[in-house]
Amino acid sequence: MTDLGHLLSSVEENVERAHTGSVVPAGVLDGARSTVRRRRTVRHARDGALSVVALVAVGGVVTWGLQPGPTSTGVATTSGPTTSGPTPEATPAPTSAGEQLSLGAPVPAATPREVPIADLLTSTGPGWSLAIVSQVRLDAPAVMRPGDMRDVVTLVSPSGERTALLDVGERTMLYLAAWRPGSTTAVASVAVGDGAFQSGLIDLLDGTLTPLPFEWEHHPLGLTATGESAWLDVPMPADVREAVEADPGHASPVAPGALVALDPDPSFGPPATSGPTGRLRLVAPDGVVRDGGDVTLPLRLHPLSPDGEWLVGQGSDQGLVGVDLRTGEQHPVADAPDDPACRLVGWADDHAVLTACPAAAGAWHLDAVDVAGDGGATRLATSDVPVRDAWPLGDGRVGLGRVVMPAPCDVTSDPAVLADGTVRSLTDGWSPHDHGTSLSFTGGAVWTHVNGCYPGSGRADPQRDVRVDLATGETTTLAWLDDRRDAAHVVVDEDVWLVTQVTLTHGR
Repeated sequence: MTDLGHLLSSVEENVERAHTGSVVPAGVLDGARSTVRRRRTVRHARDGALSVVALVAVGGVVTWGLQPGPTSTGVATTSGPTTSGPTPEATPAPTSAGEQLSLGAPVPAATPREVPIADLLTSTGPGWSLAIVSQVRLDAPAVMRPGDMRDVVTLVSPSGERTALLDVGERTMLYLAAWRPGSTTAVASVAVGDGAFQSGLIDLLDGTLTPLPFEWEHHPLGLTATGESAWLDVPMPADVREAVEADPGHASPVAPGALVALDPDPSFGPPATSGPTGRLRLVAPDGVVRDGGDVTLPLRLHPLSPDGEWLVGQGSDQGLVGVDLRTGEQHPVADAPDDPACRLVGWADDHAVLTACPAAAGAWHLDAVDVAGDGGATRLATSDVPVRDAWPLGDGRVGLGRVVMPAPCDVTSDPAVLADGTVRSLTDGWSPHDHGTSLSFTGGAVWTHVNGCYPGSGRADPQRDVRVDLATGETTTLAWLDDRRDAAHVVVDEDVWLVTQVTLTHGR
């Protein structure tokens, strides 16, 4: 989403110049396009619905005007780890035999910094995360040169402090899909130059990725309680295979992760009723893979449970199926809603999904539905608006997003907390024109990209990445996706790098 947003931000600035009679500098749009190409990584594909939203927003870009930004908020600092804690132990993998995969040759993806990476990573605990920080040189010209942009893999403490670990390769696109605190590897996808994505485990000590041998479309689902990485392996359709055999450049699969938690989009025909179908592959770090059988992903929901023990699939009857990732056993989920108007909007606890079903007067009933056994459904609250991106906070509360924007921006949300039957907004200190997109809850805070979607009318405030403290509501600006260099719109690393984006990967 924010790749196109970066292009739009340049267009937005030049629209204002046109309104005031200023001359648009030659090459500015080419520079913006270059920036987009450099930063078009697969990590944005997981917000697939937002990419459609961005296309809709293009039609309204001529109505955009630069508006005064909100009051300047705190700026993140950079330092080493300040806290540590016990890292959850992985449950031993089942003893059932698996197939030994033939792993690919390591692919150089990033160069390590001169910091004690191993010590830093192994000292982490709950609440720590990784992030890819995108940067542009403060003195970069409108048409970007080699070396004017870079991505940096950083370690993020529970309080939001960042420590740079690796520099991503100049022509490399890297997506960190999953990481567990204490580990020196992460689930990742990488493309070098104009090549196709390869996925597997990246060694955070030396920056190399060992690819798994996926033939076609594949989607990382996260790390399980057994220490395996979970993948949906989608086979190449027969008609596509024939076309590719005749012309190898005829087709390519969608980016890894693009169809996970997919929002149905009526813009391109009838809305989807389910996500993709494929084989569930559970891959151990040494390349031994277990076959979890055929699985159809549900819409809107990241299917791996917070405790890493369960996967939620969609049955042939449109009901939910719980898959025990330790044993491979599958069972129907009791009391899952069967009304097609109901939605899966996230997770309410370690193994209960949060569902939202329409109620009277535009309200929505929010229920926790147990996927592990016969716990059934429990009413948690009633919301005045739709919700999404729910995640348990570990203390009985649930972080979630309130959907307050009209279509096509109804796939975005503003951060809130559900506690004691009440949904409380966390945006009281925001401008009324600021709105979140997808939300990530970790380390006592919620991270989101603000103003990533524009509905085509009204005011559009600047795009930026923020961290909101769940206890105080304090909002810290982490990055500004903006071409201006005034003090209110700049976060600087190492004195010379303008931070334009921070993409978080939960430590779970």
